Amino acid sequence: MTYVASVILAVAAFMGALQWAHLRFDAWRIAPGDGHRQSNRYRNVLANGTVALGVYLVGIVVFGTHLVDPSRPSRWWAPFAVLLLYDFGYYWLHRGLHLPKLMRRIHWVHHRNLHPTAIDSLYLHPFETVAGLVVLLASVAIVGPMGLGAFVAVSLLHTVVNLLHHANLQLPFRLAWLPNHFAERHDIHHSRGGNYGVITPLWDWLFGTRG
Repeated sequence: MTYVASVILAVAAFMGALQWAHLRFDAWRIAPGDGHRQSNRYRNVLANGTVALGVYLVGIVVFGTHLVDPSRPSRWWAPFAVLLLYDFGYYWLHRGLHLPKLMRRIHWVHHRNLHPTAIDSLYLHPFETVAGLVVLLASVAIVGPMGLGAFVAVSLLHTVVNLLHHANLQLPFRLAWLPNHFAERHDIHHSRGGNYGVITPLWDWLFGTRG
């Protein structure tokens, strides 16, 4: 329980830092965030955070032997393999959510914000939260079972990249080119479309959906 609380606090602190930077530094913003227009913003975010934690717990309890093997040494390449596989699966899930029926019933919730910020990474229809994490855990099962350290790395990298995508920031640091790329591509996705991948632009390049 202490471990779970530590991870949640670390993720919340990172989200808070990105949100603070967007509010504090006008010159770093890609666009003014518009998530504040949603009256249920914080209720939705809290609900989806709870749903995400529930999916992880249920996945580990029910399918734990396929996901995590604490006795197995963590392979350095395993988190990268999982995230690449996840990104391929999520590309098609995300693209499917833009079909008219699924957009109207599910994905429109997330797209109410044309210029989301870090906290809006969790402003979703709960089905979308569940579906995305099912793709992630299925990717872990295909590559795994993984050592505990590798599983934690996958969970944290997935969350960090998702937050950076929604950060709405262009940081003035040379080493920030990758987070800046994530944020710019996803802001274009919300305002103009395309860019369905999360981890890499590879699938958008291959399938002609780069915005």
